[in-house]
Amino acid sequence: MKKSIIVSGFLLFSVLLMACSVTDPLTLLRCQFRIENTEDFLLTGIQLDSLENLSVFQIAEVAAIWASGSCPVDFTLNIGIHNPNNGSTGPDIIPVTLTSLVWDLSLDGDSGAPFDTTWVASGTMSTPLEVPGSNETVIMPLDISFDAFALMSEVGVLNFIDLALAIGGINSSLRTSDHIGRMLVTAIPTISTPIGDMTYTGTLNISLDWID
Repeated sequence: MKKSIIVSGFLLFSVLLMACSVTDPLTLLRCQFRIENTEDFLLTGIQLDSLENLSVFQIAEVAAIWASGSCPVDFTLNIGIHNPNNGSTGPDIIPVTLTSLVWDLSLDGDSGAPFDTTWVASGTMSTPLEVPGSNETVIMPLDISFDAFALMSEVGVLNFIDLALAIGGINSSLRTSDHIGRMLVTAIPTISTPIGDMTYTGTLNISLDWID
């Protein structure tokens, strides 16, 4: 009886693999990730999306809020996801569904120094997101909120404002080390596939360029 159950389980697993045209199920863990851009960036209530610079009065306002012991930052960070299982190695296109993403966000606070990030926020994406194998980039928005008081104290008010304008101002979509490249998301994704849930075995460093 036990032997027949084992054999039936193996046959079911084999059928699923054949149905998905996956010779190596680990290929389903080849989704690629990168930071795309930011949206709706608020620094102490000031909208930066349409700003290249802060006025003297706005800088004074930010400094005054920081002096009170707080510096709220809120924005949407868009992560691009690409599924390379597009049927090029078999007859079927294989979609996957991202079911969880445990993430940490770090920022590079000083553009004049070697890349050195400081942790600012953590979270978990829990709303499933389907990533079709159709060569399109699917956007996963992360809602970011944190108090930047400690980071501003570490790097200084002007350096922090420079960072905020670089990643949240009107040039926040520029794919350069001076803009999007000053953010780093470390994450562990879990995906749902036709053969069950799979969690990446290592932490991904998601930044300027595609990473899988």
